[in-house]
Amino acid sequence: MSEETRVKKSDLIKLLDTELEFDQAIFNNFSGEEYASSDDYMCTSNIKGIFDLLIPKTTWTKEDYNKQNDEISIAGTETDENGNTQLIIGLKDIKDTFITTSEAVGHLFTPIKMNHYAKFLLEGSGEHLDLLLYNFEYWFKKINPQERLLVRTVIEDGKKIIRCFATPTYKPIDNHVLLYIALWALEQLDASFRMTLPRVDHSSMKLSFVSDEEMNLNGIGKLSYGFTIINGEDKSKTVGIHPTFDLVNNDGSSTTLIIDKPISIVHRGKNVTPIIRNLEEIKDIRNHLDWVISVIKIAHKSKIDDVFAFKIQQEIIKIIGPKQFSRFAEKYYEISSNNAFNLLQFFGRLNEINVSDENDQIKVKVLFWKYLKDYGKNQGI
Repeated sequence: MSEETRVKKSDLIKLLDTELEFDQAIFNNFSGEEYASSDDYMCTSNIKGIFDLLIPKTTWTKEDYNKQNDEISIAGTETDENGNTQLIIGLKDIKDTFITTSEAVGHLFTPIKMNHYAKFLLEGSGEHLDLLLYNFEYWFKKINPQERLLVRTVIEDGKKIIRCFATPTYKPIDNHVLLYIALWALEQLDASFRMTLPRVDHSSMKLSFVSDEEMNLNGIGKLSYGFTIINGEDKSKTVGIHPTFDLVNNDGSSTTLIIDKPISIVHRGKNVTPIIRNLEEIKDIRNHLDWVISVIKIAHKSKIDDVFAFKIQQEIIKIIGPKQFSRFAEKYYEISSNNAFNLLQFFGRLNEINVSDENDQIKVKVLFWKYLKDYGKNQGI
């Protein structure tokens, strides 16, 4: 395992800003003192890049503002580096203005159920901006002027950005803290892991870890296990650790099965006891593994049929919507019409379909597991 992609325990604590109450509580309860004096490497590889990115005070300068709706204004629009139109936001008593991200626009208008519509109105040349401003003035200034929002900002390369809007009562877990907690939790297992997906932006993070251990399932394929970590600092997405299983079938297709009960991580100030208690569940991965293998062996012997394929189609449409599904409907019908596929090959081929929204990706992979699990129960295991 290359040391260039790993991090020493004594360096890992740099992720925690112990001037902050919650970070200090994590340090005190999650081996901070032990790690501080250890030159041992963490058991997880491929983490050096995201570790360097998330060390506090060396990347993004973050600040939160608690504002009433009528203390927030739209000063105009600006095109970001990806060509998307963003809002320029002003805050009462704050000299500077901020530019939104596309996610932040969705957060702002979600309480009035206008998140998708607001993004649509910002598309194109801006001819619909007046309609967006009208709705903003009506809902934020006339109907709900006293409601409060937590405006979460970041300064990156001198640019002032609103990374998300959230309710003031929500206590988010910053990405750097969640990374520390996740790596600490993996350290509790008698196994080594590698990070396969590090994706982080201003308001969310998605990480995938896969075991270096790989099991050969005779006549079926190879199975590894791990965890998918999801964090949405605005509360719009699940915050937690999802036990995950990656199967590569002998025909080359592969699928990811995500257990439908994530390990939840909730910020409760200095009280980190619930986090510690919930993280004990990470040790259940071995029990999950035995159950998953049993289900896989049954599913390998079972062929798909038209009724099963139709049920899966309808469930996927519920998750991603008919418009998104129509983009790859032809591919789906091609896959589902091949009655020679067993259930694992069927889900393996469906795994090739690109679902753009990451939250929906998780839901679809959870769906695969739910159907395999229920099928296994029906077969008496």
